[in-house]
Amino acid sequence: MQTERDHFTDPPPRRLGALGIIRNPAGAVLMTEKAKADLRGEERTPWFHPGGCVEENEAIRDGLVRNVRTKLGINLQPGRLLGVHHMPDEQHETHLSKEGVNFLFDCGVLDVDAPFMFGGGSIKGVRWMLPDELEEHLTPFTAARTHAALRALAGGDVEVLTGHPV
Repeated sequence: MQTERDHFTDPPPRRLGALGIIRNPAGAVLMTEKAKADLRGEERTPWFHPGGCVEENEAIRDGLVRNVRTKLGINLQPGRLLGVHHMPDEQHETHLSKEGVNFLFDCGVLDVDAPFMFGGGSIKGVRWMLPDELEEHLTPFTAARTHAALRALAGGDVEVLTGHPV
């Protein structure tokens, strides 16, 4: 007989991600390109929001500031929460995605000529993408979370997304 797990003393492992929605004056969103090849077998370049995983016992906003400063060399001030995206454990052709929850924050507007200093070797490039370009360049789940955040910025509710869009 299996005993019930005590989630307070033995919680399930989960990743927490802190992601920034950074825009330019034209309304394009800043996306980053990972330096390491993605093992997901995606046809598209793996563009992601600036940010990353939050360390154990680190505040979510602090993790976002740390990740962006380390990877892009810029200091930002995360604003309000724009979206939450729960990604469950999911088996893909090439890998198993582990469960995680991503928090998307408004990180304001940057000039298109803002200098970036790629640190830590995890990012090899950045690109500004207008909302109508997202589906062309992003994975479906990244495009969905970006559109949800942009709707919140335009006065909509904070959305809680789950998994990959069908």
